[in-house]
Amino acid sequence: MNRIACSFLTKPALFIFAGIAITLATTGVTAVSLYQMRLDAMAQARDAAQNLVTSLQDETERNLDIYQLAMRDVVTSIETPDIFRLSPEIRQRVAFSTASNAKELGILFATDATGNFVLDSKAVPPRKLNVSDRDYFQIQQQAKDAGLYLSKPFLPHAGDLEQPQIALSRRLEDKDGRFAGIVAGTLRLSYFRQLFEDSILGQHGTITLLRTDGTVLMRQPYRKDDIGSSLAGGQSFPPLVQSDHGTYVGMAVLDHIERLYSFRRVGSYPLIIVVGFATEDIYAGWHKRAIAIGIVTVILDALFIMLSLMFSGQLRTRLAMEQQLQRLAWFDSLTGLPNRVQLQREALRILTDASRNASSFATLFIDLDRFKRVNDTQGHVAGDVVLSEIAKRLRDHVRGEDLIGRLGGDEFLAILQNCDVLRATHVAGRILQAVYQPIVIDSKHGTSITISASIGISLYPHDGQDADTLLRNADMAMYRAKNAGRNQVHFYAPEYERQAREHLELEIALQRALKANALSVVYQPKIDVTGALRGAEALVRWYNDKQGFIQPDRFIAIAEESGLIAEMDAWVLGEACRQLAEWRAAGIDVPSVSVNVSAADFKRPDYPGFIAHTLQTHGLDPEDLILEMTERVMFDESADDIRTSLDAIHALGIALSIDDFGTGYSSLSYLHRFPVRELKIDKSFVQGIGGDAMAESLTQTVLNIGTVLKLTVTAEGVETQAQRDFLAKHGCHLYQGYLFSPPLRPGDFALWVEAHRARTPISESGSVHISTNSQNARASEFDTMRVRHQ
Repeated sequence: MNRIACSFLTKPALFIFAGIAITLATTGVTAVSLYQMRLDAMAQARDAAQNLVTSLQDETERNLDIYQLAMRDVVTSIETPDIFRLSPEIRQRVAFSTASNAKELGILFATDATGNFVLDSKAVPPRKLNVSDRDYFQIQQQAKDAGLYLSKPFLPHAGDLEQPQIALSRRLEDKDGRFAGIVAGTLRLSYFRQLFEDSILGQHGTITLLRTDGTVLMRQPYRKDDIGSSLAGGQSFPPLVQSDHGTYVGMAVLDHIERLYSFRRVGSYPLIIVVGFATEDIYAGWHKRAIAIGIVTVILDALFIMLSLMFSGQLRTRLAMEQQLQRLAWFDSLTGLPNRVQLQREALRILTDASRNASSFATLFIDLDRFKRVNDTQGHVAGDVVLSEIAKRLRDHVRGEDLIGRLGGDEFLAILQNCDVLRATHVAGRILQAVYQPIVIDSKHGTSITISASIGISLYPHDGQDADTLLRNADMAMYRAKNAGRNQVHFYAPEYERQAREHLELEIALQRALKANALSVVYQPKIDVTGALRGAEALVRWYNDKQGFIQPDRFIAIAEESGLIAEMDAWVLGEACRQLAEWRAAGIDVPSVSVNVSAADFKRPDYPGFIAHTLQTHGLDPEDLILEMTERVMFDESADDIRTSLDAIHALGIALSIDDFGTGYSSLSYLHRFPVRELKIDKSFVQGIGGDAMAESLTQTVLNIGTVLKLTVTAEGVETQAQRDFLAKHGCHLYQGYLFSPPLRPGDFALWVEAHRARTPISESGSVHISTNSQNARASEFDTMRVRHQ
């Protein structure tokens, strides 16, 4: 090595010659390598194009085969004797028995010889449409040997906002061989557009679906003007119709870009799918590598290149870090949408522009309905999938100039510029439809969920002059949409703000009332069929110094929304147990007391232990207490936790009752799954007895359910002797209502119990006879109580 080094040092010419030789050798190897890389890039592109076109051809042919089978079933049904003597519903079921497998492609129908619909997979009876002006009808009418004909693109009939369609058609003939109509099926070109959109094509790649006559049916990337155009004049068109499949390089007719094309005919259909990869895209990576390798081979610039690469690498790392930090600061990491900070900046900009230009915009507050249930039941990973998919759908339904972002959690915000009420309504409606589509959360197992959204809208400048006000008002409108049943759109109205203020004031007053023990409890007796007292229901009441007597439905709803319901229910439970013990100590025999509870109670830690402690404190047994809950409790998002608590309460020996049975979810399954002892017929059914056959039927149904399941059935709202007799006749066990007594204060209730013992005895038939004087006396007692509340 030293001798060679000395030779180079002593003979510069040898060093130069060696350098030239190495340079030439390196250049030669580089050139050959680059040429081979170019050939490999084209070979890989050819394989990718062939694989993609084969996949698309298989998918298209499979769906068209399904569609054609469905059409053949329609033909078979039409040829069936006396098919049109059947009812329209049965006729449609017979004709389109397999149409559900192809409904995503379009609509199947059959016509008579004049082109009028006689069978329609979309409607029963068939829509009043005529297709005699369509080319597929005219071709079948004029040519007996047309066979399966694929039409040119056409727009649907007036009033339909769908994209262009094509149609597959077959000729129908009567027994004499004369034209009798057609069987056809429309194919939405948007189906092929969706099929093609998921393909990776590069910047200038294309996918084209065309008929064998050269008519373009769909092209990706999609341009409306391309649909219906013809490629028949191009030099590369003949190979497409002369072979079933192939690959070639040619210049495109539509955009004059050179591409590598791979095509396949779709089975026996007059359709061809062509996948094109632009040669510019194919060689793009090769060009970059060739330049890099060429630079590296320049020995004289080696040091400069190394320094440049080192510097550029450091610079790229720094820029990437800065971009990442900026993205974390302004964009949501999960969905990629602008976050709350970025939304505030953009909203201020939009507000400034709108103020300067005297234009309007809409603020849409979008909140997913019951999203917590997704996280609780499917896990946070599934929740993230849902949020990401929803974000994508929202992004697809706003214009480029509009703003869409994520406020946090399951809340999104959209700002639509230059927007009036009509456009805001239209966009919000489209968003609701998009959100409500199923979301696949586990493709391996085919698991998908469907979720809805509630949208509140405020408009600038009518509903606010600044971003915070508009956001707050849209938020209030969104809650209005949720309270109206979810999956709805509500515009802001000043009335919402007044109601929200009153709601907040009432919530604060309720908090103070609970702390000051300012609520009260009244009791309504429960009477059995013999007239004997079987218990009392404890009902909470609230008299407010400013607003007077507040309806229970109103303040109980506020307690549930604000989270005060558990505290209020606990107070009522303790007060009811204390009162029952006090009555018994005074010699007033009240068999049991019923207390209303909510789902929030059962979610409390050790709620069964709290109940047991309360009973023990007042010297009561578990049989002295009945807990009444609505059907909604069974279907709460935390139903498993509630079930555990209910089982523990049942194990204590405390009876459970379903209040207002029949007005909620009314599923018999939970009567088996939950330890229920009593059903309470809602007063709306009882009050309809004697004048509403449906109410009487529903009442009998509940009584029958109670009989079969061996449950005690109690009727609420019994006001007349006729209602009581009807209920007794059909096996009702217990009764509550003004026929016996209104809800009473503890002292009035004690007086009622004493008076009830001395009342008219029970007749032999078992019915309680109550005189008019007795009823008036009870009404007078209730009036006195009501005056005290006021």
